[in-house]
Amino acid sequence: MKEKRKSLLDRLEVIYEDIDVVVIEKASGLLSYPLENDRSESAIQLIRRYWKSKSLPHLHLYLIHRLDKDTSGLMVFAKTSLARQSLQRQFEQHSVVRGYAAVCAGIPRKEQGTMKTLLGRDRGGKRTVTTKGRLAITSYFIARSNNEKQRSLIRCFLQTGRTHQVRIHLAHIGTPVLGDSIYGKLPAPRLALHAETLGFIHPRSNSPMLFRSSLPKELAQLL
Repeated sequence: MKEKRKSLLDRLEVIYEDIDVVVIEKASGLLSYPLENDRSESAIQLIRRYWKSKSLPHLHLYLIHRLDKDTSGLMVFAKTSLARQSLQRQFEQHSVVRGYAAVCAGIPRKEQGTMKTLLGRDRGGKRTVTTKGRLAITSYFIARSNNEKQRSLIRCFLQTGRTHQVRIHLAHIGTPVLGDSIYGKLPAPRLALHAETLGFIHPRSNSPMLFRSSLPKELAQLL
């Protein structure tokens, strides 16, 4: 894995690819897709650079879901209309397995649980838990904890897919993600959030596919 990452500037690794889909692991600090107000390179651009380096044809590439710029981990892109339609439907139906690992300040009182809230915006426009909004459900469990530092490694699984859902929910129960400048404001070298599990039904073969990514070393060190 390290050799592949070096060949792609330590920013992106192609985990799996076939005629319909490409699964990648992106580094923290890399955009998922190009933004008008941000000239930083994106995962889509690096995938195309990867294809060029391997003398592969430049095919269509459809964005299906996003990771925040500072979140690392697994993403899937569609390469065909069949894959785009299938994956979009799976994400809309919340049938995709999406697991995150977060290093947090504090240790939850319960070892495991499910956070079920409504997410909206406050008067200042900041996303938050509200009494009116869109339903957001996140299940979690404590994977590791450090009582001396009062930090914990929490694994979360999404049952819905709202913007900043994991970050908001973890802050809501009093254990914000380290390095989160919006919901926690606790300093860290980077946002300590990693998309480590991704599972879906392959659009052509209808076979279940599950991908796992190891916790980045810099996040493990925060514990």
